Amino acid sequence: MSVRTYLEELPLFFDLTGPEIDLLVPHCRLVEGRAGHRLIREGEPVRTIYFLVSGEAAVLKDNMVIASVGKGTVLGEMSLIHHSPAFATIEAKGPFTALAIEQAVFIQLLEEHARLGFKIFKKIARILTLRLMMTDSRLADQMAIPHDYRHD
Repeated sequence: MSVRTYLEELPLFFDLTGPEIDLLVPHCRLVEGRAGHRLIREGEPVRTIYFLVSGEAAVLKDNMVIASVGKGTVLGEMSLIHHSPAFATIEAKGPFTALAIEQAVFIQLLEEHARLGFKIFKKIARILTLRLMMTDSRLADQMAIPHDYRHD
């Protein structure tokens, strides 16, 4: 498949017009790998944003798996927003294909094309909000006092 086809199939880019996709195509490259390949390493600077187009990856924090991600996932978006080292390590669970774009190029493109930037950052904000809500829900479940231990 072509870079353009992959971009068109990624949920992050569903709302983009043909010309907006055209702006991204020349800046993307395909990355392929196998199990154990680390796309992002916890604590290290994130210089590349990845869009997983096939395969699965584990999200590791302090070498402990905290999540699994698959096709359509954006990797490195937190560092894009926060300008900080990677929060977690992303390691392929098996063969994968991803689109990659250098973070500096991506930021420049989004700044130069305000409408494109707004659309993409809006989607990233939704992704991060959903992850936060899911984390809050898991935390609430963990903190809930079991009925057996309640003193009424």
